[in-house]
Amino acid sequence: MSAPTAFDAGALVSGLAWSVRPQAPTSSQALEPYEGDERRSLARIAHLTRAYNDLCTQAVDPFEIAAGLEAAGISDRKARAEYGAASVFELADAMYALVPRRPSHGGTWVDPWQRPVARHLLRGLLYGLPGLLYAVALTMLQQEFDAVLLLVATIVASGLGQGLSLLGHALIGRRQNEAAMSLFRTALVLGGLLGAFIMVASWLSGSLSPAVVLAGCQFAYLLAATLLMVIDASFLLLSVLAPAVLLAIVELSGAAVIPRGATIAVLALCVAAAVVAAWSKLDVPPGATITHLRAGFGLSRSDVALGAGYVVYGLATAGLVAFAVVDVIGRHGSSAAGSIALMMLPLVASLGVAEWLVYRLRSRGLTLLRETSSIEGFRTLASAEVARAVVGYASVLAALTCAVIFVFPQEAALPFVVNICAYGVLGLALFCSTILLSVSRHWLALGLAMTALVVDSALRWTLAPASPEALATMHLAVFVMLLAAVLPAVGYYYTRAGSHR
Repeated sequence: MSAPTAFDAGALVSGLAWSVRPQAPTSSQALEPYEGDERRSLARIAHLTRAYNDLCTQAVDPFEIAAGLEAAGISDRKARAEYGAASVFELADAMYALVPRRPSHGGTWVDPWQRPVARHLLRGLLYGLPGLLYAVALTMLQQEFDAVLLLVATIVASGLGQGLSLLGHALIGRRQNEAAMSLFRTALVLGGLLGAFIMVASWLSGSLSPAVVLAGCQFAYLLAATLLMVIDASFLLLSVLAPAVLLAIVELSGAAVIPRGATIAVLALCVAAAVVAAWSKLDVPPGATITHLRAGFGLSRSDVALGAGYVVYGLATAGLVAFAVVDVIGRHGSSAAGSIALMMLPLVASLGVAEWLVYRLRSRGLTLLRETSSIEGFRTLASAEVARAVVGYASVLAALTCAVIFVFPQEAALPFVVNICAYGVLGLALFCSTILLSVSRHWLALGLAMTALVVDSALRWTLAPASPEALATMHLAVFVMLLAAVLPAVGYYYTRAGSHR
């Protein structure tokens, strides 16, 4: 007998195994004539395709039919005994080849990727604004160790935020809202304890500094911000960030000199406000958090493994984005914080557009799947959609890059120009990686990002004594290679119809 598989489970969850499953005919049953859009013969397999007509006419590949058949109880033994096929998969291949695809347009269709453009732009703003605060923090650091500590804390917190976001979305998507809120509460507590531990340990050792305070705050803030973004409380997070953002604009523009103590106080208060705002959104009954914690929050091993993968992916992407900061730290200074902020500006300012384009691309994929009856036709149209999205985002990045260079000509030395171009190429590569993540190619996106980070780190170590121009050129070359690797993967996986089920 054919045992249930993980693929079957995925088919059931995704609705690929149809709820109407007529009993397959036996040899003693009479075969009735069939009239329809196409005439299928009275052969046993043809009759089976009629019994599972919806599954066959709407399947995007033989694997989808195989999943539906196994979920309906047709085993390899039954496929051999009654239909002359070696296995369920061979039977599915025959059924897929026999029946032309006819997408169904009946019923009300809800596009899960449809969102207002303003929502994406707001979220993009919230992704980018902490970069201003980070640049301000760099201007207050005088020692190389302080900058390293803040950088490491930011990268680690970013990775944890990615993992928390993935697990939270998974639980909410399964309507396990109470378990999700318990998970968020646990993450907030652990993040606060970790930040407090860093600060207390530094205080006891007599080395408490602004960098230590900011590093401790990073854990609490990024986890709180992740929580608010997942539950779609973007306006609340924006209001919490507003005072620190105004301070950052004044500080970086040179409009006024703000004392270091006041700056740290404002940043710390914003972090505290973010944590309080996030905590206020957690509606969890007393004792529920402990119960969910003991039960593992209802997460499976595959959920935890994928969440861990997203943590590593977050670490890798944060490490890649921080390449200019690492170069500055290597030269024992933080006076270039303003220049770093300008280098990142095109990437940061385009994050909302990037999210909108990813959602629009996925939405177009589902629409094309409903409107095309030929898989080859779908591939052709989907390829055009991918090209349009990639070229569109590249154009936005290029326009913003040219605008920064034009508005700030005093910064347009060769290292600055090469670095800002490197951020543009990296942004396009990460945009393509996000598309891979959206079509469930998580481990491929993780592998490419980690490879790029390892190569970039190794080359930086090799070229450590090199000039800023050489380092900037090296980064650009690595990011171009990352883009060259991820682009074909996006073109291949997005144009597979099965990726949109």
